Amino acid sequence: MQTIKILLIIAIMSLIHGCANFRHLAKEVDMLDRVYVEYQVIIESNHETESFVLVLLQGLNTDYVDGYEVVIGNQEITVTGDTSSQYLFTFNDSNNDLRFQVGEAYSVIKLPRTADQRLSLSLTNAHQDYPKYLVDKALNNLVNVKISPAKIGEKASLDEPKFDRDIAELGMWKPVSYLLKGNSGVFFIDEFDDKKIPILFVHGMNGTARDFAPLIDKIDSSKYQVWVMNYPSGLPLELLANGLNSLIKIIDYRYDVKTLHLVAHSMGGLITQAYLDLCRNQLGCDDIASFTSISSPFGGVESAQDGVDYAPVVMPSWRDLAPKSRFIAELFSSDDDLVKPAHQLIFGYKVSGIINKKSNDGVISLDSQLRDKAQLQAERIYGLNEDHVSILRSDKLARALHQFWESTEQAHSRKPD
Repeated sequence: MQTIKILLIIAIMSLIHGCANFRHLAKEVDMLDRVYVEYQVIIESNHETESFVLVLLQGLNTDYVDGYEVVIGNQEITVTGDTSSQYLFTFNDSNNDLRFQVGEAYSVIKLPRTADQRLSLSLTNAHQDYPKYLVDKALNNLVNVKISPAKIGEKASLDEPKFDRDIAELGMWKPVSYLLKGNSGVFFIDEFDDKKIPILFVHGMNGTARDFAPLIDKIDSSKYQVWVMNYPSGLPLELLANGLNSLIKIIDYRYDVKTLHLVAHSMGGLITQAYLDLCRNQLGCDDIASFTSISSPFGGVESAQDGVDYAPVVMPSWRDLAPKSRFIAELFSSDDDLVKPAHQLIFGYKVSGIINKKSNDGVISLDSQLRDKAQLQAERIYGLNEDHVSILRSDKLARALHQFWESTEQAHSRKPD
């Protein structure tokens, strides 16, 4: 009887905690809808490899910007903006310095009240109606946004609170609050060294960069430097992929990176693959030497669909993780004729637990990890007898990564500039 009473108390406490989480999530989703808006933009240009910077402004005479994005080429892109932004200023960054100089072609348009129409931009240098305060100013010094901007290249240690588990949970259930605290961005665990090859790690759902600590400890620090992406996992995956695209482009501008390896675990692999689809379409992946996905649900997650169908409030990332979502359907959708970074697909197959007997790693099914489209475009597929968490501690994984990095670096060095 005492055991039943204890179990009943635990169940009630879990229910109360769960209801509180959904209440927080409802407020955060509402806040997200009020803060963010997405515009579909295409730049009219005959030059597929030109660099363009798109700047969101509340006014043409203010001394700050709401945010900016960097793109390569004239493909259609998604610009994520602040709902209070009134103008979109776009310029051809001909010298790649993230500053607008007089003489660079530009466009200024008033943003529509709704984001349901595609914006077509035509750039010119024949007029003088550009925002004068932007001339020769570093954009990163002018950003003033409601949501704390992502950190780019800030030195960090994996022992810092931003990588704690409770912060990871904050990012899942209260993603806007997570952003307001300044926890997101690409952080450098090592001091930047232009003689070392960077490796960027992207965590999964309810994760942080600290999840990679056992793996990072095994990296050859004489050759490689470690970067980590930290982000709130409750956000839409498409939004996160667009964010990763912008972050990597800005880092490339600042540090002139020539070779970069990407390593992603679980949901992080979906974000990274979506980023690669995007940057390949924009012809901006030349610096990416390799991508290794670890236990990633390329076919979606069935429990996410349950959340969409039955939860009182739907976490935005669940919608994208659902197996029949548009996001999952469009993964691996970039042009097959475009050069793609080498992909190493690593999956786990050690079943843990006694309830779910389906072939999986304890969390993600093998069917999802080994989606046909993922296998067909992977250069190497490697399975490990590990579960979803233990795989990151595997010595075999560390060896597989180093071998793959070395082989892809050789191939990458032979690519023409």
